[in-house]
Amino acid sequence: MMKLLVILGSTATGKTDLGLMLAGKFNGELVSADSRQIYKGLDIGTGKYLSQKSKVKKQKYCWEVDGIRIWMYDMADPRRQYTVADYVKDADRIISDIAKRGKLPILVGGTGLYLKALLGGLPNLEIPIDKKLRKKLEKLSLNKLQEKLQELSHGRWQSLNESDKQNPRRLIRHIELTTMYGYMNTRKQHIGLARKFNVLKIGLSASREILYKRADERVLARIKQGMIDEAKILSLKRMRDLGLEYGVIADYLEGLPVGRQGKIKKENLTSVLQGKIHGYIRRQLTWFKKDLPAGRQERNVEWFDITTKEFPGNVEKLANAWYYHTDDSKN
Repeated sequence: MMKLLVILGSTATGKTDLGLMLAGKFNGELVSADSRQIYKGLDIGTGKYLSQKSKVKKQKYCWEVDGIRIWMYDMADPRRQYTVADYVKDADRIISDIAKRGKLPILVGGTGLYLKALLGGLPNLEIPIDKKLRKKLEKLSLNKLQEKLQELSHGRWQSLNESDKQNPRRLIRHIELTTMYGYMNTRKQHIGLARKFNVLKIGLSASREILYKRADERVLARIKQGMIDEAKILSLKRMRDLGLEYGVIADYLEGLPVGRQGKIKKENLTSVLQGKIHGYIRRQLTWFKKDLPAGRQERNVEWFDITTKEFPGNVEKLANAWYYHTDDSKN
């Protein structure tokens, strides 16, 4: 059975740095599992690998960092939506190709839905978008969307995590799915890579305070690097579709009020951005706790605290034992 290494965790845990280190030791190539790094031209705001100490060469669908490829960068036009189904189709193909070439695919990212769909499979990936229905639903407020989904399917509503319940785009998709079960049952489903690969999952963690501090530093660095000017290739609507930093930047550029803070101005832009990322980190932590627990069909996640001195050595030791172990019966 071919092997697949997965490095997951919330933002600011150093997943890509660890992935590059392990790729150098185990002849690997990285595959990004980030819902926004797939877009061309959005390098700073999405946190693609931009270390000044590294030699970076951009290629088709990947970047090469010091000779190691990171796939699923620059896959799509940022002005158009790239769906979870698109991601699964492309990432599945790329991971299989890496393995067939005798290299170790290393899946790295913090977008929980992408990881869950690719590894475990989701039953609704190929269900088409109902543009007419979406046009109507996009006019509704968050509260109205929540109410509508609860009316249509209380069970589906209860199954959602807090992140999904607060995400209009995902609520619209769930409403869409509840009306299309007849179509849904006729489609061939993606079964998930966990059934085809011997998977080792390494999870990176730290206290919220540490993650917040690291994320705050990243926000400051990205503003200095030109994140706001980079975002201007997008329309304000598209920025809001992408969410997080881009949603805040859209409000800033348009001069819209944000809660009790009033309009976002240059002097409070940084704090608003940092607060937004803090909320995202909390949602990521909730996702990994709920949606990737022990006992599912995927192998359990081996968690490591990134603040301990033993962290890099312990990760390498575990990966080494797994990589060179010949008995692939456990998955």
